[in-house]
Amino acid sequence: MLKKNGGIRAPRLLVGLALYVLSVSAMAAPLLLDAQARSVGGLELAGHLQALHDASGELTFEQVRSTEHVARFEPLRANFNGGFAGRGAWWLRFDVQAAPGSTQDWWLQLRSPYVDYIDVWLPQVGADSEPTWRHRALGGLRPVSQRDLASPINVLRMDALPQKGPHTVWIRLAGHRTLSLAGAVWRLDALVSDLQRIMLQVAAVIGMTLLMAVVTLFLGATLPDRKFLWYSAYLAASALLFACSENLLSVLVLPEQPALAVRIHNLSMCLGLLTALIFARSVLDMPMQFPRIARAFQVMAALSGLALLMSLAGHYGKIAPLINLLRLGTAVLIISLCVILVRRHAPSAWPNLIGYSVYGTVGALHFAKNLDWLPFSAFNQYSYLVGMMVHMIAIFVGLGLRVRLRERQALADSQAAGARLETTVAERTQALNAEIAGHEKTEAQLRVAMDEQRNFLSMVSHEFRTPISIIGASAQMIVDERLPPGPEDVQREAGKINRAAQRMTALVDTLLADEWLESSAMQLNPRELELSAALYQVGQRYARGSGRDVAFDLPSPALTVRADPMLLNILFDNLIENAIKYSPAGGSIDLRAWREGNTACFSVRDRGAGIKDADVTQIFERFYRASTVKRQPGIGLGLFMVRRIAELHRGQVTAANAEGGGAVFTVRLPINSPHD
Repeated sequence: MLKKNGGIRAPRLLVGLALYVLSVSAMAAPLLLDAQARSVGGLELAGHLQALHDASGELTFEQVRSTEHVARFEPLRANFNGGFAGRGAWWLRFDVQAAPGSTQDWWLQLRSPYVDYIDVWLPQVGADSEPTWRHRALGGLRPVSQRDLASPINVLRMDALPQKGPHTVWIRLAGHRTLSLAGAVWRLDALVSDLQRIMLQVAAVIGMTLLMAVVTLFLGATLPDRKFLWYSAYLAASALLFACSENLLSVLVLPEQPALAVRIHNLSMCLGLLTALIFARSVLDMPMQFPRIARAFQVMAALSGLALLMSLAGHYGKIAPLINLLRLGTAVLIISLCVILVRRHAPSAWPNLIGYSVYGTVGALHFAKNLDWLPFSAFNQYSYLVGMMVHMIAIFVGLGLRVRLRERQALADSQAAGARLETTVAERTQALNAEIAGHEKTEAQLRVAMDEQRNFLSMVSHEFRTPISIIGASAQMIVDERLPPGPEDVQREAGKINRAAQRMTALVDTLLADEWLESSAMQLNPRELELSAALYQVGQRYARGSGRDVAFDLPSPALTVRADPMLLNILFDNLIENAIKYSPAGGSIDLRAWREGNTACFSVRDRGAGIKDADVTQIFERFYRASTVKRQPGIGLGLFMVRRIAELHRGQVTAANAEGGGAVFTVRLPINSPHD
């Protein structure tokens, strides 16, 4: 570890000279730029550097070249790593000597990705052929245009060196980020090849990271799993961090705004830590597997968000060591959790363990280098990118295994559900078959019961008809005085017996007609009928028998329909009897017929009290009787039979109240019946 001091002034010149002699004797051999060096390609500065810490940061180039300060330079065995200096500056020096006849295409490459200010003094031949120095200002906070080559790596052209030598190259490093430097002297063709190789490697890493971010974003949008969305955010933040760490952002996007590029780099460090914490909490299922640690990760994520705000305010230098330590500690903790999950046989535990172990190892090397715990080297610098790629691929494989396990589980659940469905369907089919069998049995029993009911009604009707006929005939003989005359009360009671017998006969006839209609519904015997003539005959018959006036409004042209004559007569009888029944004594009945297109229409109107609105929709139902006609004889089958006969002929019947009083029933029958 280098001692960070500002140099101690020697009270005596002799002491300074002695120290200078000792330092010169301790210096390594200068870099020799000759033909052999050209065949090698790049001459590394490791082993040729000396370092001096300027705690005040106020030493000038002239002061540091004095004998007193030169004596304070300490030789380095490897590359330079000063860690987070914060205040002050570091001075580096190395000697270089050009062999006689060497060409002038030598370039100095300084790999110092996080240094804010780099000042270099290169030896060159002056106007009087005496050695002089050319000053170049580089670093992250200086424009890219000040470099001799627009490259993410600081590159300077070394002019022709004086032949006498060796000559010293002076380098000053300062800034609030980690100070490290690894350099080499290259010939131009080899330098360009090396820069292209590095750029291709970095571009491949960033491109692959962005591609994986897009793929995981698509998966997160299509799959119900937030892990893919957080992983996409983590990869995007990592790609930004890679681009900033390798100075691609400052060179390609912000070449003249170095302060903004550095600010974005600092933000990417905090953003990368924030997304890493959130993603690790999600991918390891911490809320379920490690509830307490999940809350700790929430706290660390909140601290990372606070660090992000401090970086926006320009105070990243104050929290940079803490951010690096937090990343390192987080990696160690996550690896421990992965080991526990492997023991628990958690899904995708092994890929997560491999990914985070590699990430933690190379990250530890990288951050230990940043904290000046390890020497700066190309391996420590670029192994982080390689390790990060292994980490991302392993995590991606783990997420893929999760998806495959989810698909397998979904397939297993689907198969189990299918099996349960098949069982349910089989059970339901069996139940339906049993239910159908029960319905068929019930239907058969119902048919038997209906047949028995019809037989019973037929038997009862026929059995009732004979005694009723005898009673009616006997009562009529008494009324007609065909027997010897009797008392007046006998005549009166005989009249009651006769009327009751007629009523019972009518009821029996109605029941028989209804049963006959139900049994012969599918056995219609249609033929051509002239509707007006049939209606006129029935109307005349009721006019003579009831003593009512029957008015006819029948068309003169023939109105022919195809209908069953017997059923049509029953329809006429029920409508006209209904009109006579509910008309007042002496009221007339109107019979009317007409044609509407392919429909034959006729109506029967009475002069009664009409139909209530509540009864219009139910008047044609079987056994329905309106509340206003409860005193009238009947069982509610007449209008039901009318509607049934109309429907059997593909027609319809409607009821309404006529203008001027009374009810009107209208029947519409198709002229060309579908039964043809």
